[in-house]
Amino acid sequence: MAVLKIYGDIGESLPETFMGEGAQSMSSKIVSEFLEENADASEIIVRINSRGGDVQEGWAIYDLLVNSGKKIKTIGEGKIYSIATIVFLAGEEREIMKNADGLIHNPFIPPFTLADKYESDDLEKIAESLKQEEEKILNFYVEKTGSTPDKLADYMKENTKLSAEDMLALGFATKIVEPIMAYAYYKPNIKKMDEKLFFEKLGSSFDGFILKMKNFSRIKNLTLKDVDGKELNLEKEEGSPAVGDMASPDGSYKMTDGKVIVVAEGKITEIRDADKTELELAQEKIAELEAKVQAAEAEKPDLVAAEASFKAKEAEARGLYDELSKLKNEWKPATRTNINTVDKVGEINLAQVREIMSKKQKSK
Repeated sequence: MAVLKIYGDIGESLPETFMGEGAQSMSSKIVSEFLEENADASEIIVRINSRGGDVQEGWAIYDLLVNSGKKIKTIGEGKIYSIATIVFLAGEEREIMKNADGLIHNPFIPPFTLADKYESDDLEKIAESLKQEEEKILNFYVEKTGSTPDKLADYMKENTKLSAEDMLALGFATKIVEPIMAYAYYKPNIKKMDEKLFFEKLGSSFDGFILKMKNFSRIKNLTLKDVDGKELNLEKEEGSPAVGDMASPDGSYKMTDGKVIVVAEGKITEIRDADKTELELAQEKIAELEAKVQAAEAEKPDLVAAEASFKAKEAEARGLYDELSKLKNEWKPATRTNINTVDKVGEINLAQVREIMSKKQKSK
């Protein structure tokens, strides 16, 4: 396992006169060299505390990490702002410290890069390029996080700062790391720098747009109580609990409607229906057996009806037989006076014969 620390801005290193003494950016070249030096590592942990920086360098670092053939885990510490969120999403596992936060916004051109002269055609090309990059980043966020494009587009437009809980709920992070012990202090050494350099250290060139933020967190948790009074926190603003929802703390909760909600590793893994009493289970078994008996009764042949039908057909057949026998006995040919001459032939009722034969056919 190897650890890559992205502590600082993303991009090629800038002159010291701009960033201050000892400034160092994280470039794709540095990441490429790091991967070559750690070719034997099977896992890379990327620790990120960055305001962001150059968009193309951010994409290049992302591509290097995901195509390295290694398992990538990212950990957000402090700031995961701007293009640093792209690098953060390179991780299969994406942890964020409890007190860290992210920030997403539409891409823009920093003021210090607009020193040249531009004609109207140049500005149109720049605007079109920015629009394409904006759509590219939005589509990438939607694909990697599963959040809706409308919501993310609104957040990007407003330069929205996201808490650790927001980052988890929106799908940027997969886990929040709770600190065992935390403390913070701020000790500016203003005596050793002039006012201009002090504000450059704070990142006024990059972070001025943060002043436009309306809210630090837009997502509010939904809190439910079970029958024992235990609180279940759902990381959603509204709706009923569902399997897959982010929730805390871990455990089993029996709700007032009887359903049991199981939370494991910060996520709802199971929702069971209310447990049934022994009487209810017995009643269900009885109903099931009665249904089987009724189905068996419906399939049993009606022997009485079958016997009656057989006897009726038998009687009909006997009647036809008697009629034919009687007709045969009644018919006699006339006496012959000459071998070639028939004086009289007995008449046969052919219509009656046809009727009898027709009845015989129908009785079969």
